[in-house]
Amino acid sequence: MKVHTRKIAADSSGQLLIVTALAIALLISSTVAYIYELNTKTNSKPTQSLSNFVLALKVGTRNAAISSLANISNGGERTILWANLNKLSQLFTSIRNIGFCNLNFTLANDTQYDSGTRILWNTNSGVSSAYVSFVLSVYGMVENVTANYIINITTAIRVSGYFTRTEGDGKLVNLTCKVYNEGDYTLAKNMSVFYENLGSWTLANASNNLSIVDYGNGTYAISFNANIPSETVHVLVKVYDMRDILVQAEAFCNES
Repeated sequence: MKVHTRKIAADSSGQLLIVTALAIALLISSTVAYIYELNTKTNSKPTQSLSNFVLALKVGTRNAAISSLANISNGGERTILWANLNKLSQLFTSIRNIGFCNLNFTLANDTQYDSGTRILWNTNSGVSSAYVSFVLSVYGMVENVTANYIINITTAIRVSGYFTRTEGDGKLVNLTCKVYNEGDYTLAKNMSVFYENLGSWTLANASNNLSIVDYGNGTYAISFNANIPSETVHVLVKVYDMRDILVQAEAFCNES
């Protein structure tokens, strides 16, 4: 297995991301709509073009959900998901050169999801997720298409670890962090590691000999040194995935 050692930058500013998925979705949809209209006029496989158009619209809804979750996980209001999807629905309706488009969506609301999102950052595991059901109807010049589908965007991590004593209150902390997208291993874009010392969180950095080893399969080996008087080391790991979705989890490390 190829192992990469790299420094993963810390980013805990909490600054809200600019949502660009709506503009991208409209651009993609308009382009595919133009191709569909052109093919219809030239009698060149309009059915296939309509299928591609529907696929482009579905990609647009997925991008909007990802951007919304990234915003919400960084401190934005949960209402952002509904607002962005509602705006996207209006944009789809405005595309009239192929016929008529209608997008209805339902945000999950149950014991796990609130307004379509689930932010659950616990001990040893953390989850940031969005879950939306869609009904997309496209009434074209030649045929009509209705697509019922679900988008589930989920970024999750699992954190565990232990420490060994060095000298005095010195401890060498070793952590394992696994990162997932929709249940499959994925890579982290940024990662920050904190440890609790006398009631305050301290960022582990080069002064702690912080080391993050990337195994290239979503698994990260983390180690750092710190003077911590407590018998248990309390740590916090914050991870941004490649989609800028934030997830974090705490862990309590015992001596090994």
